[in-house]
Amino acid sequence: MFKINLIISIFIFSILLSITSAIKNQTRIIEKNIYKIDRKIAVIKKDLHETQLDYFYVSSPGHLSKKIQQLAVIDYVPMDFSRIYFNYKDFIDSQKKITILKIDNEKKTKKK
Repeated sequence: MFKINLIISIFIFSILLSITSAIKNQTRIIEKNIYKIDRKIAVIKKDLHETQLDYFYVSSPGHLSKKIQQLAVIDYVPMDFSRIYFNYKDFIDSQKKITILKIDNEKKTKKK
């Protein structure tokens, strides 16, 4: 009777010990992941703060008035409609046309 109680107690203790170590290892892995994510969040918050500072500086009325005064001496020329693209696909298509024309012109000059 005493031996059976002792064996059952040791068996239950070993099972609980192994479950505890497994849970502890999983918890440690989760804590490491949380730490890594916290570090990433801190970097992103710092970047956001710096970006906000840049935006507030660049969009401040004093800075904008200085830029307008500096750029007032430049004569602006209107942009041709052929250089304005409504989407990226139109731009790529236009670039392909330009490069194809250049290749055709180069072939024609070589034949002459």
